[in-house]
This record gives sequence, C-alpha cells and structure tokens, in this order.
Amino acid sequence: MNAEKFSQLVVQVFKDAQNIAIRYENAEVTDLHLTLAILRNKGTDLLKTLSKMGVNLLEFENKISEAIEKLRSSKGLTNLYYSRPYQRIIINSEEIARNMYESYVRLPQLFLAILREDKTSSQAIAKDFGIDYISLRNELMKKFTDVDADGLSEEQIKVLSKYGRNLTLEAKEGKLDPIIGRDEETLSLIRILSRRIKNNPVLIGEAGVGKTAIVEGLVQRIAKNDVPTLLRDKIVFSLDMASLIAGAKFRGDFEERFKKLLEIIKESQGKIILFIDEIHNIIGSGSTSGSLDTSNILKPMLARGEILTIGATTIDEYRKFIEKDRALERRFQKVLIEEPSEEASISILRGVKNKYESHHKVKITDSAIVSAVKLSKRYLTERFLPDKAIDLIDEASALLRMSIDSMPSELDEMNRKITRLELEKASLSREEDKLTKNRLKIIEENLKILNEEYNNKKDLWQKEVDRLNDISDLKMGLDILNENLESAIGNRDFEKVGKYEKEIEDRKEKLKKYEIEKPYYPINFEVGEEEIKGVLSRLTGIALSTLNEKEIDRIKKLKENVKSHFVGQEEAVYGIIKAIIRSKSGLLNKEDPIGAFLLKGPSGTGKSYIGKVLADQLFDEKSLLTFEMSEFTDKSSVTKLIGAPPGYVGHEAGGILTEAVRTKPYSVLLFEDIEVADREVLGIIIQIMEDGKITDNKGKLIDFKNTLVLLTSSSEIENKEILNHVDEVYNFKSFTLEETEKILTLNLRELKKDLIERGVELTWDDLNTKKLAKELMSEDFGARIVKRFIENEIVTQISLLSLEGKLKPDSKLIIDEEGKVQII
Repeated sequence: MNAEKFSQLVVQVFKDAQNIAIRYENAEVTDLHLTLAILRNKGTDLLKTLSKMGVNLLEFENKISEAIEKLRSSKGLTNLYYSRPYQRIIINSEEIARNMYESYVRLPQLFLAILREDKTSSQAIAKDFGIDYISLRNELMKKFTDVDADGLSEEQIKVLSKYGRNLTLEAKEGKLDPIIGRDEETLSLIRILSRRIKNNPVLIGEAGVGKTAIVEGLVQRIAKNDVPTLLRDKIVFSLDMASLIAGAKFRGDFEERFKKLLEIIKESQGKIILFIDEIHNIIGSGSTSGSLDTSNILKPMLARGEILTIGATTIDEYRKFIEKDRALERRFQKVLIEEPSEEASISILRGVKNKYESHHKVKITDSAIVSAVKLSKRYLTERFLPDKAIDLIDEASALLRMSIDSMPSELDEMNRKITRLELEKASLSREEDKLTKNRLKIIEENLKILNEEYNNKKDLWQKEVDRLNDISDLKMGLDILNENLESAIGNRDFEKVGKYEKEIEDRKEKLKKYEIEKPYYPINFEVGEEEIKGVLSRLTGIALSTLNEKEIDRIKKLKENVKSHFVGQEEAVYGIIKAIIRSKSGLLNKEDPIGAFLLKGPSGTGKSYIGKVLADQLFDEKSLLTFEMSEFTDKSSVTKLIGAPPGYVGHEAGGILTEAVRTKPYSVLLFEDIEVADREVLGIIIQIMEDGKITDNKGKLIDFKNTLVLLTSSSEIENKEILNHVDEVYNFKSFTLEETEKILTLNLRELKKDLIERGVELTWDDLNTKKLAKELMSEDFGARIVKRFIENEIVTQISLLSLEGKLKPDSKLIIDEEGKVQII
C-alpha cells in the first residue's frame, strides 16, 4: 500500500482498524474493523452526510461492534493478517477516488469501496440501515450538483475544487463562522459588484481587521438570498495560489492551469465570483524567464469585464505592488476596512463564541470576551482587532481544555504520596525488628486509607469529565442540527425541517438536565477573565499582578506609592502626578503624551530615578526607555531614533525610539542630558511633545499619547523651543539632612528585604542612621554617595562574613554608629 495515495485521516483509520482487531483479539483485519474505525472518527463530513441521510450512527456502530464480537478470537496474538475483501477495498478505493477526480483517497471513497464490496458483513449491515453504494455516491455528488445550477461539468468542478474553495457551498453547509456587524463594508462590496463596469472591489486594511470575514459575510448573505437579484445564486470561489503554483514543474504549466481556471469562470457568465485573498501575491507569481505572471493573464479579462473578482490585501502591500501597476489598479475599486471599535469587536466575539465553545468543549464567559478585547487593545498594540482578541480566546480555551484533560493537582499529589509510601513499604518489609514492623503497619494503614480516598476522588473526577464531555457533545450536535435546519429551510424541505426542529428540542431538554446536575468533582470548565490575563501575561511578559490591578486603583494609589519609593522633590513629584491624573481622567481629548517635563538640577538629586519609580508604578519595570543624549550629538544620529532612510544600511531594523514605543506604547521616555543633543534630535523630541506622533523610516505613524516624557539636564537650558513645549520645568535641589536620612533608610530596607530571603535579619538604630546621614550628606554627589556607601561598606562587610562562614541562616546583624556590621 502506497501511503502517499491516501489522506492522513484515511491512514489513521487503517491504524485504528488494526488496533480494534488487536483489542478484540482477531488475527485477521476485516472490512468490519475498517467500518468501525470510520464510524469512531466523529465529526467527519462522511458521518455528517450519513446523518443527513437519516442513519442512526450510534445504532449502526453498535451493530458493527456486535458483528466483530462474533468473529473468531485468538489468544496470544502475534501477527495480524488482512482479509481478501479488506485488500480489495483498498485497491477499489483508489479507483473510486480517480473517478471522483480526487487527488487522494479520502474517507468517503474508502467507505464507498466498503459498500461496493459484495458479500461482506459491513455491506449487509449497511443495507439494513438503508445505505448502499449508489445512494451514498449520489448524496456525495449532490455537493457538486447543488452549486452547479448553470451546468458545470465534473471536469470543471474538479479543476475548481483542486485550486480553491467553494465559499458559497461552505456557507450553505454552515461551515463558515457567523459574521456580526460590518454592514457598511458589506453594502459597499455589494454596491461595487452590482456596477456595470469597474465592478471588481479590493478590500484594503491592516492584517487581522476582518477583510476575509467581510467576504465570508457576503457569501452567507448570498447563501440566504439576502442580496440584490443581480447577485443571487452566485458562487464565490476562493483561489488558493499555493495549490495553483504547486507542482508546476515545466514552463507553461502554471499559465495553462490558471487560464483553464479563468476560462471556467468566464464560461459561467458571471455566475462565479473569483475571490483572491492576499491579491498582491498575483504580481510576479508563477513567472519565470519568458513567461507571464498571474496579473498579466488576469488583466485583459478584467478589462473586458469577463470575470468578477474580489481582492483583499494590506495597505502596505497595496502600495508596494498594486499601485505600481497602474493598469491593474484601474481595474479595482478600493474599499478601506478600518479596525472595528471595542464595542463592535465585543459583538463579533459574542457571535463566534459558540464555534469556539464547541471546538474546545469549554464555556466562554462574557467577561472573558470583554477582557480579551480591552486587554488586547491595550497591550497587543502591534496587532489589530478583532483578530488579536479572538486569538486570546482561542489560546485560553485550548489551555483550559488541556487542564481539564489532565489529572487535577490534588489527585496528582495523592498519587505521588501513594508511590512514595509504596517505596517506603517495600524498603521496610525487608527489616525484622519490632520498631520497623510497627512503622510498616502504620504505613499499610495509611496506604489503605489513601488508596481508598484516591480511587473515590478519581472516579468522581472521571465522572465529571464524562459529564462535561457529554454536555459538549450535545452542544456540538445542536450546532450540526442547526446547520442542517438552515440548509433544509434554504432548500424548502419542510419534512426535514420538522424532523430537525424536534431533534433540536430533544437535545435542548437533555442539555437542561445535564446543566442542572450538581458537579461530581470541582473542575473549572469556564474561560473567564483570569484565563485571558494568564495567556496575555505569557504573550507579553507583563506580570499578572499588573494586569489584575485596575488602572483607576493604580492612579489613586500613585502618589502614596511614589512617595514610598522616592524622597524629596515634592513640587516635581506632585506636578507630574497631577498631569497623569488629568490625562487618565479622559476629560481632555488629548493626542499628545501624558505629560512632558524638564527636570533640572545637580547630579544625584533623583532626576533619572523618578523616571524608574514612575515606570514601575504606572506600567511595569520594563517600561522605562532611557536615551542618553551624549550618543545623539551629531545630525546623523537622528537615524538612530527613527531608523535609517531607504537604501541605507539598517533601514530594515527601524529606529530604537520608534521600535521601542511601537512594541511598548505604555512607557516612560527618559532623555538624559538633553542640553548636549543635536538640533535635529531635539526637533524629533519637540514633535513628540507637540503632536504625540512621529513617522518612522518605513512611513508608519508611531503614537506617543500613552507615554510620559521626561527630559533631564544638569545645566541651564537656553533652547526656547524646548522650554515652550514642555508642560513644566522643575528644579531638583540637593537633599537636606532629613531627606538624606530617609534615602539611607530606604536603601537599608531594600537590603534588609534581600537578606530576609536568605534567612538573615538586618537591624539598625535610628540614631545611628542620623549620624551616618550627616557624614554622607553631599551637595556634589547627592543620593549616589548613599548608594555607594551601602554597596562599598555594608554589603562588603556582610559578604566577608558570609565567605568566612560566620553568616548562618537565622543570623542577626546590626549596623553601629560607625557603619560597622556586627553579628548579634
């Protein structure tokens, strides 16, 4: 058997059939094992088709299982053999696949081969359920004839299905996700498609804003006949460029394929609308020396109005590829797709929630949806809604499903405890003394109690997992029935409509009973706000504590928190905090930064340190972006900030300032020693303070409205432009004796905290710190001399005690009036 001729699912079915034979201890793998393996692969298109034909799949599966139980079993099975019918089925499945224009043998062709094989048990049982080769083949071929109202041949259907997807058919079968909102964009699409000339729309927008989803929304409207008469019964065909190019080994192969595809679309006389996602890929695709590319084959047909085309691409790619080709650009009408608002994104996620609940078999709460939108909007700034919010929901659901399927930590801990006691029991059983025997008896009693408790809890956990899986299966079944109901309503098959409505009501009743039941074991199967925050924390590296704390609470505590980490400079601290409160209140519709401040004063007065404290308290410890202006003293250094222009080395890398803010828009920008910066560099900083936006070397607009800008200087600033554009200028003064003492105490507390983690306690007397502060007070070095004293004197002495082996866990240290460290 050549595995390359079979789809991955079919290969897996072969393996499952072998495993079933082994489980039933059958030496021979037969058609029955193959049929049971097919029926156990839930949710496949084949089973949906059989269900649509009125087959009771559960009863069918039971009958096949009963037939397998009647087969002869062999104890001590060593080799497996394949029955003659089994071998013929595999050969016949390849022939059926060729006749149905399939590249691989898929599940439907394999099952047809089973039904075609005469005098087999599977064929006989299938007939009892009203399934035979002819009826199933006709039902499968309806997929083509349903969308073939204008008489497309099987060969044409084969070409279309090989190089793309029939979106209209998928919409009728309910395979597309529901589309919420986007009515304005969809109507623009319909309006352009309804025009007599220049009726080829191209959707332009950033990645993830929903361009493809809008086309799928149009397709769903076509499937429901909710479109103007001109667009009714249209087939929207999505082109897969990779399939078109793949395997085109010789010159002309690609062009021949594409022309054949376009001829089919042309012959449909407007019945088929061609949808090309990432349409910029058609420029140059398939072209080799002496051959045409896709766009040059497409252009004449677009010019003559022989085919209807919808394109989708990003703004950058449109400028880079489509705009350059003026002849191609003229054939398309632009439809700009903006990122949806937070409210619209929440509505979109509510619409697709059921699909993700069915897939992951979990419940997604509304708070999770709201959090996914709001948090992704704030922290995943490089991406766009609704795509980034959907990704958070998907990831959180997948992680929760993994935790449900894994053994709970309580049971895992008990299992490990049992293993540990079993090992101890085995070790003690070899000893004969009385004390050991008593200990052995205690262990055996503990093991008995623990095993009983573990088995009971494990059974309850398994029951709860099964209950949750049953609920999920019922919900999935409801989704399939709703899809079938919509299809039956569309086809006006009222007999099936009544049947499906009754089944839906029955399933809803069962679901109610399950949901009323008290859980057997506490398992979280709801995706909530915490799960979303956990995923976001992993993606961005932002601490969970930061995500959990509400911004309003952080702002309220800001003054208190800053003062607990920063000493002195009261005027500057309060002024900056007031600006932050004004900005965060939302009363002023500001586009410029949160605030821009010039901090002047001698070295060591806390100008840089205030930036670190504010970054920690406002955002997180990684949000301080420091730029030393001594590195930006010449004209060319401006390229370091915003990136090198096109054609220069480093253009692709971007600027250190623009890239940093693009990836971390919530930041504190600290420009050190602003007086030494070049005028061109100052111009960029002034633009940030004035407009809150700058354009980088790639033409992208970088937004600074969520940044706090701090400029520091040790001397007088003569540049009036800088003075005019900052919100306030604050003079940082040298620290008083009282402030120096507070700084010393703060630093000692930090050291004490570090030592506590090592089991060592550090104490000092307030009178001693006063005396030390008086000695350390310096107008030239400010707070730096305090830090230097702690590192050079206190930390060095403690390190020496540790190296000499005198410092033990639970040791107590005291600092005397001379700064000497002694062990109490």
